[in-house]
Amino acid sequence: MKVKTFHGATMADALSQVKRAFGPDAVILNTRTSTKGGVLGLRGQTCVEITAAPESEHLPAPLRGSTVQRRAQEKSRADRAAKHVFPSNEKPRGASTEAVLAEVRGLRESVSQLVRESRRAKEPDLPEFLFDSYLQLVQNEVAEQIARDLVSRVRKALSDDELARPERVRAKLAGLMVKMLPTSGPVRCSAGGGPLVIGLIGATGVGKTTTIAKLAANFSLRERKRVALITIDTYRIAASEQLRTYADIINVPLVVAATPDEYRQAIIRFSDYDVILLDTAGRSQRDDAKLGELNEFFRLHRPTEVHLVLSGASSEAVLNQAIERFSPLGIDRVIVTKLDEAVGFGVVLNCLTKASAALSFVTTGQDVPDDIEVGDGRLLAARMLGRAPRARAVAAG
Repeated sequence: MKVKTFHGATMADALSQVKRAFGPDAVILNTRTSTKGGVLGLRGQTCVEITAAPESEHLPAPLRGSTVQRRAQEKSRADRAAKHVFPSNEKPRGASTEAVLAEVRGLRESVSQLVRESRRAKEPDLPEFLFDSYLQLVQNEVAEQIARDLVSRVRKALSDDELARPERVRAKLAGLMVKMLPTSGPVRCSAGGGPLVIGLIGATGVGKTTTIAKLAANFSLRERKRVALITIDTYRIAASEQLRTYADIINVPLVVAATPDEYRQAIIRFSDYDVILLDTAGRSQRDDAKLGELNEFFRLHRPTEVHLVLSGASSEAVLNQAIERFSPLGIDRVIVTKLDEAVGFGVVLNCLTKASAALSFVTTGQDVPDDIEVGDGRLLAARMLGRAPRARAVAAG
């Protein structure tokens, strides 16, 4: 499947070219806006660049969602749903609807108040705003012991006057949390010392293959790096086929290695590439035999970086068990996926505290190559405290 880049003065112009070339179901892989000419960016000409590929019914679900006509499809579904709920000859009964909504709001407020009173009984001596911050952390899925430790440290560090100032409490709390959220920063390629080999490990269903595709697309299409893919996941045919589809679209080579020796040969084959991304089979944290088999591959050629992939939608008990069982393989970095499905961002803080490893990336959806961010402690701390500054894009150097 071919990938082509289109240029236009406006987004509409570039999209029109995509539609003419590939039809309305084209897959949008990347968009970029730049300015050409002018002096120091002034009086320059704006240029929109879109990288796209033809649509295929065999594409994985994440890619099928990234089409030119997605917005139109979503609007169409919304219109059909509205007609189903409220046929054209009927109108919603405003008074009844408002009454139900008011009742729901009342129930929600009652439950929130009960939760607040229950928590307050456990922490009666906390100043009001510090208690509110503690409650915010717990509601964001930060482990209760970690939340208590954080507010206790803030209370000891600030004077009574400072504790009465919400912005001062929030700033101190955020600073402590950033120190507990070590991040590795943008991925840096080796400088003449061979390719950077990134191996992703983790339990079944955490999103390793999709994350590999996102990283490959960003490194290849956006960073212009020479990227190769290796998968040693020979247990699920669908997994290797899905990755092969991604590889064909991004136009990067893929090798399926069934044995440690085939894996070693693939590493040698791609020795002049910038980045090698290694996809491994999902191993249950309870399967000692499979974990031992994975270790045999790593003994032959250990990746430059081993990233443990954890799902933000999993329970704390499952995450802790995965970290404990995969630790003997050596965890250099942690990737937290599916944060869009997580109850709260506190799961990241809990994971990093348990794993004692830096955060490399988080993913917030299924779209390829989007919905992935470089781990940023300030951003995550702000999200846990109810604020969300701009995320850092994926980058390689």
